[in-house]
Amino acid sequence: MSTSPEYVTCIQRLLTEIGYRYEPFPPYDADYWDPFHVWILNTLGPTSSWTVKQLAELEHAAGGVIERSYPHTSTQLKFLFAKLTAIAILIDDSIEDEVVHEQIVQFSQRLYRGEAQQNGMLALYYATIQELSEMYGNDSVLRGLAIVPWINYIDACLMEKQIFSAELFNVQPDRSAHVESLAPKFPYYLRSKSGIAEAYAAGIFKAAKEQTLPLTRYIKTIPDLTFYIEVMNDLLSFHKEEIDGGDLQLHPPSYTFNCGVWSTRKRRFWRVDMP
Repeated sequence: MSTSPEYVTCIQRLLTEIGYRYEPFPPYDADYWDPFHVWILNTLGPTSSWTVKQLAELEHAAGGVIERSYPHTSTQLKFLFAKLTAIAILIDDSIEDEVVHEQIVQFSQRLYRGEAQQNGMLALYYATIQELSEMYGNDSVLRGLAIVPWINYIDACLMEKQIFSAELFNVQPDRSAHVESLAPKFPYYLRSKSGIAEAYAAGIFKAAKEQTLPLTRYIKTIPDLTFYIEVMNDLLSFHKEEIDGGDLQLHPPSYTFNCGVWSTRKRRFWRVDMP
């Protein structure tokens, strides 16, 4: 499978913008990976129909991105973020199951009513959100940034399913005129809901339960952090979408950082324009 030169250009420009520099993988952290491995197999695994191989891939993906993203964070907080990331991936994969979908539809309603979740995976998701909330003590602002996106993510998954299976079901990827006519800001809006970026950004400023930072030291960085997290998410998902059967096309970048991706799997046209 060849890599589009336009895609490579987009990645290079993004990495330049964020000042990326290569760092080798950290040494194996048994205090982090061993309990996460046990949790994946014995706690999360039984709530899904995934095979041992699929769970191993999930463990690697969720655990790895958190370990690399939060090198200075306590093991306890990294563990919670890794667990939520793994469950979120599983939810996204399970939403096409009609039985699970009906239970996901009830998630927010049950949460706001204080009712128990009907699905083991969703019950585990809610319990882990509660655990993460406890880490933020009396810091209500940072808690809101770190917790609410995980709840909104559920509704974003439902939104994607409804929109892309109904409104765009008959759109063909070669109908570029129709693609360009879509509301230009909608992909950003949808990604802001489904990317959980604000929660991941907030995690940067809570390295340990006992740490407290003044709001004014970090709050103005949140919009830029969330933007780059969302863009990186989509760009690095490109090959995953191809493997999953999506027919993706990259539109040539202009003099600005401009990357358009059309996915028939998610039926999303995503543009990134930066000065």
